[in-house]
Amino acid sequence: MLLGWSFRMRQPKHSVSVELPEVFAEFMRDVHQRIDDGDEAATSIESDDLLQCECVYGGLIDIANRQYGFRYFRTDSHTWDFILRADEICSIANGSTTHLTLWQCEKECGCFYASEESYCSHCDSIRHFDEHESPLRLHEPDADDSTRREMANLRKVGLAILDYHHNHGCFPPHANVDASGKLLHSWRSLILPFLDEDGVFNMIDFDQPWNSDANKKVWDHQPSVYFSADCDPPRTQVVAVVGSKTIWPTSHRRRWTEITSGT
Repeated sequence: MLLGWSFRMRQPKHSVSVELPEVFAEFMRDVHQRIDDGDEAATSIESDDLLQCECVYGGLIDIANRQYGFRYFRTDSHTWDFILRADEICSIANGSTTHLTLWQCEKECGCFYASEESYCSHCDSIRHFDEHESPLRLHEPDADDSTRREMANLRKVGLAILDYHHNHGCFPPHANVDASGKLLHSWRSLILPFLDEDGVFNMIDFDQPWNSDANKKVWDHQPSVYFSADCDPPRTQVVAVVGSKTIWPTSHRRRWTEITSGT
């Protein structure tokens, strides 16, 4: 199943001057007006998807520094990410700024990013980029060790889901099914190779249900990221919300480019 897969870190990126599309400039004029009017959604609430038009979404991401993040969707499904200060939005709105410097992968996948360190869903794999728990000690000083461990585990799971998408071109299904449509194994099992749990993955008979006699032997090898103090294996509190407006629809496998209302 994983033949040909190779672990890859982050692709180098180079800076590129891009001309701002008129639809983006027009949206910046609207955002600038909303900032001037004191619109709460544009001035007081941190969110990446409160401000939207047909092909751009974004919002205030750093109140203290008056920074806004936006994603622009081109007609060819490639995306451009921007991080702009309020004064830069004003400059775009009044026509003083028509070009901005963004970052593109050396592979030139067609997407542009706000910084050299941005994650590219097409080219990058970042599951081992940090120690997970160490940064949480700085950013969550009031959290206890157990909470930080659970937060770090969720981050690892999130990065594994991104790695799955990178290698398969879509997010994992919420579960795999047999010929009759019966659920066999959840997405948690499908992303195991991207959590460095190849041994557990190889123990699973994916043609048999998760609770079959053939698979019960795996219950004693629950990956640490799925461990929950309040649940005995194979149960876990690491769950997903399934539905048509999530990354886990039941009808098909969701692609990154389908998410147009904020990630």
